[in-house]
Amino acid sequence: MELTSLDPDLLPPIANASKEGAPPYPRDFQAIKNQENFNRPEHGLWCSLVTAWSADGAPTATAWTAWLVNPGDVTGQPSNHDGTYSRITAVKPLPEAQIYLIDTEADLDRLVAAFPLPPDHMMYRSTPDWEAIAAAGWDAVYVTDAGLAANAERHVIAEPSLHGWDCPSVLWLRPTYQLTSSDAEAPAEQVPPLYG
Repeated sequence: MELTSLDPDLLPPIANASKEGAPPYPRDFQAIKNQENFNRPEHGLWCSLVTAWSADGAPTATAWTAWLVNPGDVTGQPSNHDGTYSRITAVKPLPEAQIYLIDTEADLDRLVAAFPLPPDHMMYRSTPDWEAIAAAGWDAVYVTDAGLAANAERHVIAEPSLHGWDCPSVLWLRPTYQLTSSDAEAPAEQVPPLYG
């Protein structure tokens, strides 16, 4: 099954929100890893769309930090993590990045069909094999607002689903990005050649 890559120039401005510490340099990238009982993988780098900017053009909030303020649960209260992810680092794809767009149910269905988990894996109907996607040369998956709305309420375990994904996101499967924020403390860092 052939999958189509999104032109990296069409990716809207995104950023990673983290607690204090070093920015998410590509050199520190942790390889993506499937989880046994969850449709989201471990590691990689999670980013979301920038929702607010400072006067000097640096991102100050993302869709995810906005979700932390209002997670939409029955309590009506902010998440316990609200305010703790205050380091916002702008991230930009490298020109050669292969980004898969999930904008519809069919987009997620195609990804799960193209990269199936083994049939004995608990999540094989719900989620693709994230490790295999990265090994095949895909660098990121971009779930739009429409893609999340189309897939978030689908029954996890029984069918392809993004249940539990908090907001529209870009999940980096490989470090084919650069940091562009002023807090990156160095010129925009690019991925080492071995990830080409």
